[in-house]
Amino acid sequence: MGSVLWRDYAHMLGLAVAVLEHPDPEPAWSSVLAELARGMHASAVSLSQASYAKRTGRVVAWKSAHAFSQDYLDTLTARQLRADNPLVAHYTSARDHTPLSASQIMGERSWLRSRSHRLARGTLGAHMLGIPLPAPAGVARGFVLHHPQDDFTAEELAYARRVQPLLVSIDSHYSALARWRAAASRAGAPSCPAPSRVASVTDPVERAAEAGLTPRQLTVLTLLAQAMPANAIARRLHISPRTVHKHIEGIYRRLGTCDRLSAVMRAQSLGLLPPPSPDP
Repeated sequence: MGSVLWRDYAHMLGLAVAVLEHPDPEPAWSSVLAELARGMHASAVSLSQASYAKRTGRVVAWKSAHAFSQDYLDTLTARQLRADNPLVAHYTSARDHTPLSASQIMGERSWLRSRSHRLARGTLGAHMLGIPLPAPAGVARGFVLHHPQDDFTAEELAYARRVQPLLVSIDSHYSALARWRAAASRAGAPSCPAPSRVASVTDPVERAAEAGLTPRQLTVLTLLAQAMPANAIARRLHISPRTVHKHIEGIYRRLGTCDRLSAVMRAQSLGLLPPPSPDP
């Protein structure tokens, strides 16, 4: 890997670490998209989700030099789907999750003659590249980047492949955190709260911060509560089992516990996790 590529990857790695440890649970996609656009020299980049079969899609987040409304972006996504967008078609039908450009998928000549290319050329940029994220069957979810004139270079493709695991990890983290926050909010404050400052806080995010847990530790904690082993947690969050064990050690230390069951019970008493369902 060239020195420039290493430098750009180091920037994204530093951003990923900051995002995963930041106490704000709202996705910081704007920072990630900006760094991705810089590293890929892209004129526009979006985080999108689409179903090729249903011809439906939406733009989750967006970064461009031009200001576009959400309605315009969603309409543009629908037009691309009707024009047989090659990225969506490929990533919903193939098991290949390699970052690819539209010309790689279709062949350069076919891409340049396609309706999708004409639409891209007249709106966001003549060339597209996808960096897919995990998604349900039949759904394409990931980042779409645009170049206004030239296609993506070999070095840019290598950068996309290098940062993809970081992007997958961030997306998995936010998904797990969103599920935790929704469950914790539905549960509300503990019915018999412990006499601590943590129990007096009603917002689940604040409760976690008061307990000294980072957002990354929270995602691991929610999966611990589902009785998932460390290897399964590692696969879900796209991190190493060793990293999972380090997070578990931090959780035990923060909650003053020494095993999985007591950690989950302590977290439930503090309102960090929903209480166990009553027996029927």
